[in-house]
Amino acid sequence: MFWRTYYQYYTNVTYRTCPNCLSLHGKILRDPERIPLCEHGCEQQFLPFRRKERSYHREQRRKMRTISRAELVRRELFAEGLGLLGSENGRAVDLLSQSAQIDLFIPEVRRLIAEKGSLLKDAAAVRTQLREVFIRAYFNKFGRPPYERLPEPMRIAREEAGIAEIKELFA
Repeated sequence: MFWRTYYQYYTNVTYRTCPNCLSLHGKILRDPERIPLCEHGCEQQFLPFRRKERSYHREQRRKMRTISRAELVRRELFAEGLGLLGSENGRAVDLLSQSAQIDLFIPEVRRLIAEKGSLLKDAAAVRTQLREVFIRAYFNKFGRPPYERLPEPMRIAREEAGIAEIKELFA
């Protein structure tokens, strides 16, 4: 029988993953050497699999591409919402809420505070809205598949630490 080895490209999808690695996430290749090392330091892995497993990995590719596209949309929503804070607060909160429903990363919340903290000090209603949006999103984050594999005490500790930091940032 003819056994051909294929490879599936994996990266860790986060707020720091470069657009190039996101575009490759899930890609099926015959030769992983054709993909250069990432210049941005993104995690790159190539999972080998046999020809007879291609249908499974094609389905995985579809799921992985969906996750990558969602991350790109999340970034756009976050950037647009951040840019509108101070001028169109209602729209900004809506966009940031949509972004947070896809995923929420504490370093980006810190960046929001660094860039717009002085504005939020004078806009108590907006600050409260964002605090509630981010707390809810961070709580919901840990019920999603990537996090449900974590040991329960670790998952709870991460969730509680993130929520505590959000409360502190928006106090």
